[in-house]
Amino acid sequence: MAGKRKGTGKKSTDRTGDPLFSKPKTKAQQEAADKKAVKVDKIVEKWVSSARLQSLTDGIFAFAMTLLVLNLILPDPANLPPQTQLDDLLWKQSRAFYNYVLSFILLAIFWMIHTQQFHVIKGTNRTHTWINLTVMLFVVLIPFSTSVMADYPHDTAANVLFSLNMFIVGMLYYFNWSYASSDKHRLIEPDVDDQAIEVAKRRGLMVPFVSIIALIVAFISPEYTGLCFLLIPIVKALKPFNI
Repeated sequence: MAGKRKGTGKKSTDRTGDPLFSKPKTKAQQEAADKKAVKVDKIVEKWVSSARLQSLTDGIFAFAMTLLVLNLILPDPANLPPQTQLDDLLWKQSRAFYNYVLSFILLAIFWMIHTQQFHVIKGTNRTHTWINLTVMLFVVLIPFSTSVMADYPHDTAANVLFSLNMFIVGMLYYFNWSYASSDKHRLIEPDVDDQAIEVAKRRGLMVPFVSIIALIVAFISPEYTGLCFLLIPIVKALKPFNI
């Protein structure tokens, strides 16, 4: 008598445990899964700390401000005639020193804008973080655009580069505040009133407004482009930027 067969020798075709062959989700199940994914994504976004963002920004501003001084360079005395006077060399650096002071002041203004905004910004998310990282991208560029303007003071392209750099940083800080203070995202303290939010928005447009003037001047008289930014205190006193 033949023994019983213990198996057929074929592999099982049951794939119910394989996710590729699992039963399709119903519409209600899919909606529930999507809502859960969105909820988890929002939780992960909260893991980004605004304090860490402020620390990074402070360090980058300090680095950019320090780099500005590297544009002040005196020639090697060994390569100069014996009769060369130091005061003559320093005088030739007057334009570079002026650009250094101007750019340092503009960086200080941007840093103050950043500090004032984050005084009331108490949270952040992925989009807000990337807005600020983009700001830093162009803040670090300021020493370079300053150097180019110092080396080519009468060149339109050099002055356009500098003015455009200021315009972009100014507009990004405007977008940063608009995003953080919007009702949709509301990353700022809840007790900040609407009038204060509007005044901060208008003041955020000061540097971009002056930068547009500087861009126009760059095409007419490039050597006077930098002087346009001295208008910022005057523009700040104008009614549209205060009320």
